[in-house]
Amino acid sequence: MADRSTGPSALAFWLEEALTGWILPVAALTALLAVAALYWSGLLPEQVTATLVSVIAPLTAALFVLRPALDPSRDRLGRLLVVATAVLAFACSAVPAVQAILPGDPLVQGDLGIEGETIAVPAGVSGRVRVLVSGKLRQGGDSAVAFSFAGPERPIEGRLERTYRTARIGRSGSARVAADHTSDFYEAVLPAGISEIRLDRLQGQLGGRLRLAVYRDWFPHSAMLLLALLVLILAGAADARLGLRGNAAIPAGMALAYGILVAMNATPAAAVGQAVGGVLLGAIVGSVAGAGADVLMRRFVQGPSRRGGKPPRDED
Repeated sequence: MADRSTGPSALAFWLEEALTGWILPVAALTALLAVAALYWSGLLPEQVTATLVSVIAPLTAALFVLRPALDPSRDRLGRLLVVATAVLAFACSAVPAVQAILPGDPLVQGDLGIEGETIAVPAGVSGRVRVLVSGKLRQGGDSAVAFSFAGPERPIEGRLERTYRTARIGRSGSARVAADHTSDFYEAVLPAGISEIRLDRLQGQLGGRLRLAVYRDWFPHSAMLLLALLVLILAGAADARLGLRGNAAIPAGMALAYGILVAMNATPAAAVGQAVGGVLLGAIVGSVAGAGADVLMRRFVQGPSRRGGKPPRDED
């Protein structure tokens, strides 16, 4: 009688079927549709909806990365590289995306509306931060408001903008619709001993006052881009080691591109559009980046078959 303890368990068979068959994509799509339905019905707020999307999308991509690791006949080192890639791709995508949507409690906050006004910075608050600036544009006023804050090592400069597009109404009608972009995150460094942040310049007509909130920056954009590059290299190495073509690198690239897009564009007040739009754009950009990493790492990493081992199964 065969020893069942040496073969794959029932759980392993179920996981392999779930990840390689139709269950994973259908489950992911169902979850996203459920979140969308709850959001459109008003049962889920902006931040909760965007957070759920920013976890579901990277998690789905990470599970696709993980699929080759379920095959015990594959090279052990290659399988370990795949597992590491899946974990890192998920973390490096979901963490910065969620940080933009749910930044936590601000270190400093206040509002300003006149040049020269200041917000006090408590003692001990310094270092790398993310500054959220938000406001409103006056109806019928300027289509842009430019501002500059002094106090950080480099002044924070930005703008609120109103853009117009033509929207279709009915079968043959159209109308000019305004879309206001009124909040953004800015990376900054607060020097030691800083006591205040000052509104140094304000050009244009506001519909109120500018709201400023300062948060600790746990995942700077420079670190995020560097880690994404390293994870892509790891994904390409995993594919090359297992003799695969993009099985790890392409979905990992999609997850990483998604996280970067959401982290650089979403704010707590405007998150759902960026989270949903990042799924499509991240898939396009990430698949190209992943394919490039896959091709590059084939030049440096050899699969087991080149050292006399068991030939890998190619999954083009």
